[in-house]
Amino acid sequence: MTRTRSTRSVLPRRLTRAGMAGGIALTMVLSACSGDGGDQGGGGDGGGIIVGTNDDVPSLDPAECYSYMCGTIIDNVGATLVSYKPGETDPSPDLAESEPEISEDGRTYTFTLREGVKFHDGSDLTSEDVKFSLNRAKWIAHPDGASFLLGGIESIETPDPRTVVFQLSEPDITFGAKLAYNVATIVPSDGAYQSPDGPLPEDTPQEEKDSFLNQDLVAAGPYTLEEFRQNESIQLNKFADYFGDPASNERVLVRFFAESSQMQAALQSGDIDVAFRHLTPEQRQSLQNSENVKTVEGEGASIRYLVFNIDPKHPTISDVDVRKAMAAAIDRQRLVDNVLAGGADPLYSMVPPLFEDAHVPAFQDVYEGSEPGNFLDEPVTVDLWHESSGHYGDTETALAQEIARMLEESGMFTVNVQNAEWAQYSDNNAPAATSPYASYLLGWYPDFLDPDNYIQPFYSSQGYTQNYKNQRMDQLIADEQTAEQSDSPQRMETFEQIQQLAAEDAPIIPLYVETPYAFARQNIKGLEETMDASQVFRFYLLSKQ
Repeated sequence: MTRTRSTRSVLPRRLTRAGMAGGIALTMVLSACSGDGGDQGGGGDGGGIIVGTNDDVPSLDPAECYSYMCGTIIDNVGATLVSYKPGETDPSPDLAESEPEISEDGRTYTFTLREGVKFHDGSDLTSEDVKFSLNRAKWIAHPDGASFLLGGIESIETPDPRTVVFQLSEPDITFGAKLAYNVATIVPSDGAYQSPDGPLPEDTPQEEKDSFLNQDLVAAGPYTLEEFRQNESIQLNKFADYFGDPASNERVLVRFFAESSQMQAALQSGDIDVAFRHLTPEQRQSLQNSENVKTVEGEGASIRYLVFNIDPKHPTISDVDVRKAMAAAIDRQRLVDNVLAGGADPLYSMVPPLFEDAHVPAFQDVYEGSEPGNFLDEPVTVDLWHESSGHYGDTETALAQEIARMLEESGMFTVNVQNAEWAQYSDNNAPAATSPYASYLLGWYPDFLDPDNYIQPFYSSQGYTQNYKNQRMDQLIADEQTAEQSDSPQRMETFEQIQQLAAEDAPIIPLYVETPYAFARQNIKGLEETMDASQVFRFYLLSKQ
């Protein structure tokens, strides 16, 4: 199903509430990470790194986490069977000793685990922990989590402590890549983590699902979770017994800022070492011109798009000619220039250009040179919804208004721009069958690096947000998912057909692919290596000169 990465508030068990004691504790943590401060930023040689963000962390349980920053923390504290190495777009063995053995029918994956891997609690990681962790996430099926990525697992067997055998219900060429997502983080089976004995019924109240969660993250990654102070800070310490290359720093403190302007000021004054996520275009341009700050530009994999709810209760948007007319009216370069100050690239397919062999700019091919009047005989009125509380940054209102201007300038549309805060917005935009929104803006960053992750969630008839149903599309998706090789010419041809059909039916209009930026003090090293297409922000690569 298509998910919108809900970020509802959660109070973790390790939460320390704000107050005088909290302020003292935060000061002590900052002192532990920082050196002389001032122009050198937070930390002396061999010390810690302070990362600022105005994102949030709603949960640190892999069974519940499905937003960017909680995933970033889990990626740095946890470990999975496979993971993305810096600069690579194919997953490599991590907890696994080697690539899996895959049966001829594509339904059985056999992994052999590394020897001697330790959890943060000192216990040994075995195949039973792998079975427990993945079954736990799948069986809880938390509504805010990503258990659907594990839905294809039919059974897990553990013939010995180092061997894990996955049996899939059907072949899935993307299964290995799905195991790199943090929902597949391995946690100890004999510790504080609890699991149901089997899949919880679909009507299980969320309160019961929440009862299985544990926010005191214990895993086997390069850092241990030292302290989690909701909306204030998270401290991670280097794990001495980590099985891989050790972290380049002793500790990382993540500081949460309510306003991006506060984060900008903290970076420029040296109170933090790195600023990451959700600076405005104006703040970005200011930092790019700062002598004490360097800008690192990453590879774009996060996309923005306009969704149409194709449901009889929305008769205007259900008319394909209306959707085509809107597709013809949108000038993507104008959005990039006027709203984002160049901080993105126009997108003419849901599959971004980083997948060179699979990307086809079908919306450009189909609609270039067309006018809305080619599809409509008379003007129509449409509603355009957007999120208003900063979930996608501070440019969302400007984005919606610019799209509305384009549509109205064509003379074929009257646009009612409406908004809601994220909690209400995410509740209302899905499932499509009950959504009051006819058209609305959403964003997506990949769960795993495969073109399928930009196709199946959006165009399958099982989709969650747009009510789009096309039997030919379903068959094409099935064909690419069961291909013998992920990069075969036949699979690339299928992706081309999918993107062409998607442009013709226009259930979604791709808008742009965002350029990720990170900003750091001049003495910070390693940032360039982590700003790759995987979108994994690797704290353990950061160090000070």
